[in-house]
Amino acid sequence: GEIFDKVLGLELGADDNMIKPFDSKELVARVKAVLRRYQAVPAPAPGTAATAAQQQGDYVEYPDLIVNLSNYAVLYQGKSVDMPPKELELLYFLASSPNQVFTREQLLDHIWGYEYIGDTRTVDVHIRRLREKIETNPSEPRYVHTKWGVGYFFRV
Repeated sequence: GEIFDKVLGLELGADDNMIKPFDSKELVARVKAVLRRYQAVPAPAPGTAATAAQQQGDYVEYPDLIVNLSNYAVLYQGKSVDMPPKELELLYFLASSPNQVFTREQLLDHIWGYEYIGDTRTVDVHIRRLREKIETNPSEPRYVHTKWGVGYFFRV
């Protein structure tokens, strides 16, 4: 029920928040509202996954990784990867400026906005989750690296 917890949950990709105790009818109504907003993306035909990720707009492409900001699609090793919007925006931002190191504060400003009030460690949480999704071995990352004492960067 704390404001910080609610904000953090929403920033990490939650669509809504309910505190206990809650009414089951309200829960069902909120789930239906989310389902009304959800639009399924048709699966691409075999062999066209990369084309589907690139079909429009702003995207970056690297070996085994395509990040499309326009349609919020990520392909890693030819497979679609689901991730919350902030994670995808963070990955796109880093991948758009390869080998450039960004501090937590810079990442917060660019991704969360200047008005963000919260812990800078939310960046660490998002980076960890990104690595779990797009790295074969998250403890030895191929793409998203840490510059100790400074911040994070996307290595090419």
